[in-house]
Formats: sequence, C-alpha cells, structure tokens
Amino acid sequence: MTTLPENGLRSSFKEKESVKRKALGGKEGTLKAVILAAGRGERLLPYTKEYPKPLTLISDRPILEHVICSFKQVGIREFIIVTGYLGYAIQRYFGDGSRLKVTIHYAQNPSYHRGNATSLAAAQDLLRNDEIFILSMADHLMSRYMIERALKYIDWQPLVCVDLKPLFPSFKVEDATKVLVGSDGYVEDIGKTIPNWNGVDTGLFLLNNSIFKVINQLEKMMNPLTLSCCIKQIIKSHRIWACDVSGSFWLDIDTLDDLAFARERYSL
Repeated sequence: MTTLPENGLRSSFKEKESVKRKALGGKEGTLKAVILAAGRGERLLPYTKEYPKPLTLISDRPILEHVICSFKQVGIREFIIVTGYLGYAIQRYFGDGSRLKVTIHYAQNPSYHRGNATSLAAAQDLLRNDEIFILSMADHLMSRYMIERALKYIDWQPLVCVDLKPLFPSFKVEDATKVLVGSDGYVEDIGKTIPNWNGVDTGLFLLNNSIFKVINQLEKMMNPLTLSCCIKQIIKSHRIWACDVSGSFWLDIDTLDDLAFARERYSL
C-alpha cells in the first residue's frame, strides 16, 4: 500500500524535481491549495450560529488558520478559499493573507447546501491555468506529514490521502467517508455507506483540473453532489491512487466532541 509500483511512473528523476519546484514556488509556477470553507456546520451549533465553522477557535486560532499554517509549513503559499455560509466573516478575518505571509484568493458558493463538489466547482475559474492543485477541507486539521506525503506523488496521478488505521478517540465509523483500497494501491470504491472498505478518506486530495468536467456532468443529475460521488465516477474509467497516511495526525471537526478533543490536544 505504501510502496509505489516500479512500473507506471511517468517521469524521470529530473522531471520529478522540476514538478516539485513548480509546486513549491519555483520559477515554473506555484501549486495552489484549495480549501473548502462553505458549509453551514450545523453540528457545531451554537458556535456556528453567529460565525462560520472555520472561524471556531482552537488554541486561540481559528480552525482554518491551523489548516493554512500546515500547508505553509511545507512551502505552499497560495490559497483559494471557497466560502458560502457567512463567507464575508472569513474574508474579513483573513483578508488577502498578508498577515500570515501567504496569498489568499476567494471564490463564493451561494449554493453550498448542494454539496462540497459544488464548492470545488466555484473555484474552477481561479484554477483555469493550473494543471494540478491540492485540495483540503477547512474543518480538517492535519499534520504536515500528510501534505508532504501527498506532494511526493505530485508528478504521478490524482490521489486521495487514506488512513488505513484511524485511531483517534473522536473517530466515528458512521460519520467517516470509507474507502476500499485494492491490493495494487488504487481506490476501488468510496462513500459513507459502501459495504466493503479498509480505509478512511482524510479529506486531503491531489487533483488535476479534469475533476471539473466530472462535476459539471454530475451536478445536472445529483443534488447534493459530494466529492465522493465524483471520485466514484472517475474511478470507473481512470485510476486514483490511495496515498497511505496511516499513523499521522488528522481530525475532522464535525461535532462538539471533535472540537473538545481538538482543543484538548492543541492545549498540550
């Protein structure tokens, strides 16, 4: 699972280094991180009644700031934040990103209730010149290791970071997006209700802009439309690598229990 097959790697070592320079701010360009921050966050009420979930504080900083700083630690400096519910508050707090020494662009998704895939679609115009990008959720805390792990395969093909051994106290099977990973390391199925699975989607993806074609096709037929539905459609004809990040810290802050656990951990 953790070892890349020798066959199928498309780039030489020099080509890999070129792509990594491109990703992390070399002369060829920069890799953008897209962060979805549009949702209502109803399970964090009453916190989300007056301000959006990504601004909920953990150790005196908003959840979203922790996410941005994790990317910054690995050299990513340019972000697209997709907002929806109370999005003006997020934009007012972070501004252009200069306070954090990053660059932030914003996309709006007024139809955020239609699913997180529609939020990603809202960023399409801002990614029209980008072949690849990294995608995360505004309410998923993660270690830099997870991002570094994904970036190792940046020249290879789209991937989803998968935890094969989720251990954190607040992890709840019923809330998780499950992933079935084949013996060859590729995603065979994904979804909250799939019958067979051996891993959990951590909410971190490395994608190319072909995802938008899939979203545009499916949103005419499905409401709400989730990223899992789009990945499920893609793997019918293409392969998506399951990047094993087992053992690294990550936390999806869905509930008040999740928030309490995160606050306890970050207070240590």
